[in-house]
This record gives sequence, C-alpha cells and structure tokens, in this order.
Amino acid sequence: MSAQKIDLTKLNPEQLTMVKQQFDQELQHFSQSLQALNVARTKFRECKDDIESTQKLENGKQELLVPLSGSLYVKGYVKDSQKFTVDVGTGYYVEKTASEAFEFYDKKIAKLNQESVQIQNIIKEKSQSSMAIEGHIRQAAIALHEQQKTASSS
Repeated sequence: MSAQKIDLTKLNPEQLTMVKQQFDQELQHFSQSLQALNVARTKFRECKDDIESTQKLENGKQELLVPLSGSLYVKGYVKDSQKFTVDVGTGYYVEKTASEAFEFYDKKIAKLNQESVQIQNIIKEKSQSSMAIEGHIRQAAIALHEQQKTASSS
C-alpha cells in the first residue's frame, strides 16, 4: 500500500477538512475490517472448542441435534468422534482427524492474528495522521481568523 505524502501546510482549511474526512472514512473501513477478522477468529476458536467437546462423546451413544438451517434441527448420533468434515473454503469440505482439524484452525487463527496486527498498525498510523490534520485545521482556522482581524482593523 503506497501512501501519497501531502504537505498539509500548503492546503487551505477546506482542503484539510476534505483530507481529514477521507482519513476518517479509511479509519472506519479498517475498523470494520478488524471487527470482521475478530468475528472470524472467534468462529474458528469455537470450532476448536467443538472438536474438543465432540472428541469426548462415545461413538453412536450420545444424541445431539444436527442443524439443517438456522432454526431447523434433526436428532443424530456421532458415528466417529475422531473424524471431522471441515469447510476449507469456497464450498469445499475435507474430512480430517481431530488433530488435523485442530491444526487447520490453529493456522487460520494465526493468519487472522497476523492480519489483525497489520490492520491495527494501519489504524494507529491513520489515527495519528487524522489527529495531525485536525491540528493543522485548527492552526489554519486561527491563522485565517488573525488575517481577517488584521484586515478589518486596517
């Protein structure tokens, strides 16, 4: 991502306000992206918890509800508590052992952690830039006010 450097001292208050609005929109976008990553990470952690819970069940003895939709379930039994069908993305499902599924989710979580750190750094940088722009807006407004004051007293 290449950032274009702008000399804030050469911008008038209107231009500074437009630049600040753009930064604020970018900040909002990155914050939403970070939130989406956190939701995905939570989902993967829940999958790991579900693997642990399912491994403790006795094959064919423990009844459970199998979701068919968001609000429709059928009764079922775990055939093999050591095998899992994992959604690996884009509509593909792969059967994995418990340890393989755990490893799969650990890798997903690690990747999301990495991306979260990158986005947090971008948010920090954009926030600092936004605050700097805000300072320049205040300075420009004060300078404009002083200019108008001296022009009216002349």
